[in-house]
Amino acid sequence: MPGNVLCSPPRLNDSMVCLYLARFLQETEADPQSAGLAIAVVGDDGELIAFGAHAGCPALPRQLAQRKAWSALRFRRATAQLAQEVAAGTLKLEIFHDPRLLAMPGGAPVVAQGRAIAGVGISGLPPEQDAALAERFVKWLI
Repeated sequence: MPGNVLCSPPRLNDSMVCLYLARFLQETEADPQSAGLAIAVVGDDGELIAFGAHAGCPALPRQLAQRKAWSALRFRRATAQLAQEVAAGTLKLEIFHDPRLLAMPGGAPVVAQGRAIAGVGISGLPPEQDAALAERFVKWLI
């Protein structure tokens, strides 16, 4: 992908993120294996930088993508790992009193220079596929 996505100090270039997200949506919607998803990117303060969804994506995955992005950013790790920690009883999300937190595969942090600078969330497909596509999009960004 052309262009510089990182600014200095490490922060995502919002306009480039939007461009990459549009390209990602076009590519994934053309593939029947990944059609029907939603993707969200939040910045280092948790603000929504970019969001998009395929035409046939229902409302729930659109909401879950944003929550997955938020959760990956806040915990600085993939939401698939959060799901494992919650299932094992080593993490209890309710102690944080944050209804946006979600322990479900499909969220991944964007880490630059050892710092979580964004979160990516994908929803609408089987959990393993959501997680793999989120990691793939993160690689596009860094």
